[in-house]
Amino acid sequence: MRILLFGEFSGLHRNLKDGLNENGHEVVIAAAQDGYKKIRGDIDLDSAMLGVLGKIEVRLKPFYKLPKLRGFDVIQIISPFFPNAKLFPRLFYYSILRRLNQKFFVLGAGSDSYYWRYGRERLKYGPFEDFLKYDVNSNRFYMQSEQAFRYNRNIVEASNGLIPVMYDYEVSYRDCKKRLNTIPLPINTKEVEYRDNKIDNKLVVFHGLSRYGFKGTRHVEAAFDYLSSKYPNDLELVIEGRLPLAEYLEIMRKSNIVIDQVNSYSTGMNGLYAMAMGKVVVGGAEPEGLKSIGVSASPVINSTPNKNHLIEIIESLLSARNEISSMGFKSRAYVEKNHCHIKVAKRYLDTWAEN
Repeated sequence: MRILLFGEFSGLHRNLKDGLNENGHEVVIAAAQDGYKKIRGDIDLDSAMLGVLGKIEVRLKPFYKLPKLRGFDVIQIISPFFPNAKLFPRLFYYSILRRLNQKFFVLGAGSDSYYWRYGRERLKYGPFEDFLKYDVNSNRFYMQSEQAFRYNRNIVEASNGLIPVMYDYEVSYRDCKKRLNTIPLPINTKEVEYRDNKIDNKLVVFHGLSRYGFKGTRHVEAAFDYLSSKYPNDLELVIEGRLPLAEYLEIMRKSNIVIDQVNSYSTGMNGLYAMAMGKVVVGGAEPEGLKSIGVSASPVINSTPNKNHLIEIIESLLSARNEISSMGFKSRAYVEKNHCHIKVAKRYLDTWAEN
């Protein structure tokens, strides 16, 4: 089978490609570099030029790459809103891609209009208010508009199916007739080195900075302020980010505990990379999120967007520092069992074949 994966978020499609390849299929990723993360696809849709010329090229590239984007048995897009470029005629463009290929699927994997309309009202907590306040500095976001929702709905209705990657998006598309079963995020653990989670002088706690409001970083900062003054000799608290993925993972590798996004019910790619390395992860592990991907328990320590809850978690881990190594081993084993890229890819292949 020939498969086109269109777009990229945090290495999701790259890891899925590895799994599909190992299942014997030909896969091409067409994508930009996912911003500062610099995750390259096989067909580059980004621009190396700056200013107006770069903006023009980003809008034209998907069209003049069309000859390479045809004749696939399956095309899967990372989001209805990729490419993220104003005035790009996405509806028209995706209608062309559908005609040039056989089956067309959409992932529920990002902050799209269904997530903003339905996830916001159905989830007990989420990133919405902090995203508006800190990331876009506005009371309104384009994804809240009726125009964005109608477009999002049109793309999904024209597809063979919408595949959520976690509970947060599953619940957002709950009433959508095109919603298919949730498939866990894939991680190629062969490409992520596991190391025993040893503590040197201090317990190192790392939080990756990307979208300050969306990830709930203000709660982490507040917790770190308190913890750094109370445990100056016991804890090293690091907030770092906006780096290429390779550099970011190198910082993560030097930590013992990784705080993933605290506004999510589920664990994202960032948290799964950390678990594959053998880190203790604090992040999304609500019962609904685990049930969504077919597991009953996870070594992820569930956190909520609350400073005091984070303080309580880190203090408990500090008290249990002798158990950090075994906890890290359980993290790796969990990812190998539940997020294996080969097994996840097989679930995608079955889903595509059935729809």
